[in-house]
Amino acid sequence: MATATPGPAVGTAGSGARGALLGWATIVALVICRAGVAFFGTLVVAALLPVATSWQGYAVTSGSMEPHVSVGDVVLGRPMAPADDVALGRVFVFEDPADPSASRLLVHRVVDRHQGGRWVTAGDANADFDVEPAPRAAFLARAVVLVPLVGHPVNWWRDGRLGPLVVGGVAGGVALGIALTVRPPGTGGGGGGSVRHGRRRRTTSLRRSAAALPMVALAVTLVTAPALATASSAFTANTRNPGNSWAVGDVGLQPYNSAVVADTPYLYYYLDEASGPALADSSGNGRHGTAAAVAGYRRAGALPNNPGYSVDLAGGGRVVSGGTAWANPTTFSLELWFRTTSTAGGKLIGFESGTGSSSVSYDRHVTINTAGRLVFGDWTASPYRTITSPNRYNDGAWHHLVLAAVPQGSSQLGASMYVDGQLVASGVSSRVASYSGWWRVGQGRTASGLVTGFPGGVDQVAVYSSALPAGRVQAHYAAR
Repeated sequence: MATATPGPAVGTAGSGARGALLGWATIVALVICRAGVAFFGTLVVAALLPVATSWQGYAVTSGSMEPHVSVGDVVLGRPMAPADDVALGRVFVFEDPADPSASRLLVHRVVDRHQGGRWVTAGDANADFDVEPAPRAAFLARAVVLVPLVGHPVNWWRDGRLGPLVVGGVAGGVALGIALTVRPPGTGGGGGGSVRHGRRRRTTSLRRSAAALPMVALAVTLVTAPALATASSAFTANTRNPGNSWAVGDVGLQPYNSAVVADTPYLYYYLDEASGPALADSSGNGRHGTAAAVAGYRRAGALPNNPGYSVDLAGGGRVVSGGTAWANPTTFSLELWFRTTSTAGGKLIGFESGTGSSSVSYDRHVTINTAGRLVFGDWTASPYRTITSPNRYNDGAWHHLVLAAVPQGSSQLGASMYVDGQLVASGVSSRVASYSGWWRVGQGRTASGLVTGFPGGVDQVAVYSSALPAGRVQAHYAAR
């Protein structure tokens, strides 16, 4: 019968403790390496597999979409078909319209619709909108899946940063080698000699833990994959993946545009066109306008936080509404932004029976007099009564005008005049005639029948078939 001597027993206990410590260190290293390989392998597969279905992967090179999209992430885009819409609030891959070579791609969110089929875009982390609106033809793909981190090697290679590329490659190779070749302690065969019952139980427990390592790595993969699969359907209000979150906010129109549209305008002209004569109606009512003799298009816009342009009407330019004639409007609101430095006065907005340079009937207009004050009611009528702003507005700054009118007395109008969100004048106007006509901005007939224009810039023209209350006027101005 073999017996164990006291000396070897002590030595075996010491070496066993060191072996157990080394075994657990090996297990921890294997967990890290196998989980890392499984995690990044899943991401690489997720980034490359959709490409086989004609999707395209794009490595993100700047932080303009942070925190939702970071440098080194890979955006998988579904190519745009000719019939696909450019949806507001979604993220797209498109050619930078400000780059004449069309070689620079942007991954930005669409935040508004411009006139003429162009779209305003912006990076989530940028304070300003992109300089140039993008035409429909520039959109290449709609972002569908966001895979974090995988694009870093692409960026390192593109930037010539060989250091991180080599270190990352070596570290990845070492981790892959350990994951594939190193076996957990106790899984390569049993040992000889006598052991005590307690040590045998600990060894068996260690072997079971080591055998569970592949399952741990597999669990990481299984947890990662469904998250990516969920994101691959489409970006919704809360699409998430393991490394990041790409949320589509409640982005629709710009704040000011949203405020206007919420009050159901009769017509609404952004005045963002690059040229005339056609002007798009953004109210949804199809009352597209016509421009004539406009001195300049795409001048600087009036709204500081809403990208867009204005028109210069100096020299007799006019904007005339489209659609069928409106019969005898008695409840309405007129809204626009204007600026001028002129002391010549002129017609801002009003109602006329014709669409040409001269009309038979004309009234319901707001003019600016030679002193720079706004006047409503200055047309030939009896009784003749005007409402005039106490302040002057020919200071060269942009000003927001709203004139809200309701029936008052014998064919007269009770009017409230707001400038820059504040009520500045109110009262009863001159008598108005009953006829059908169209609204116009700029050149037209005034009190004495003279044809005058507006010597300045105009932006964001809207007309309503209701009288806007003070709260809505203030909301519009606040959304500027």
